Amino acid sequence: MVSTADEQYYRQMKEAAAFLQSGDGENASVILRRLHELHPDDVDIAVNLGGAYILSKQYKLAIPVLEAATTLDENNAAIWNNLAAAYLGTLPISTPEQQTNAISAYQRVLALDPYYPNAHYNLGLIYEDRQDWENAREMFAWALRVDPKATESFSRLDRSGRRAMPAATTPNPSRLPDPDRAICPFDTRTGRRWSLAQEKEYRQGFVRPVKGQSPSQS
Repeated sequence: MVSTADEQYYRQMKEAAAFLQSGDGENASVILRRLHELHPDDVDIAVNLGGAYILSKQYKLAIPVLEAATTLDENNAAIWNNLAAAYLGTLPISTPEQQTNAISAYQRVLALDPYYPNAHYNLGLIYEDRQDWENAREMFAWALRVDPKATESFSRLDRSGRRAMPAATTPNPSRLPDPDRAICPFDTRTGRRWSLAQEKEYRQGFVRPVKGQSPSQS
């Protein structure tokens, strides 16, 4: 039999989810903040509270909630994905430090799940903003491999490819390495492709996650 406390929990989570789906981060955060105070070790609440703060552009409030959640479940890609968005904030006005932190978090996402929705695309946007055309091109190509119908990824791949090298040599996404063998292809600090040994060490003990949040670009 479900207790009254459990009924309230599920009812409030359902209400918060409805607000999140409608893009209302402010009202969602009111409910989720109260739940988080009652259940500080509940990862689902933390992920959604972080997402609510991101939706309402309260990035600084999202960061400590999500960082604490990584200590509860370091193998949850949804946490790292939301944390990347929180670190980044609004892309056009983000600082190099914010972008570096976001890149590291997104790479952690991809180490957990190479097919995580929008992670390659969001990395590509950061590299594009940095005018790092080679890495941007690579990430948009990966994004197309994950979702061949992503027309925006194709247009950005074409643009970054023309910036990085002649259009004739822009890579075909179907020729990229198998993502099961090349989960996290770049070292954030150097921009160089990781060796298979580095990838293996990075992804040891990681598991596949649940769906998360994408960063704001407005």
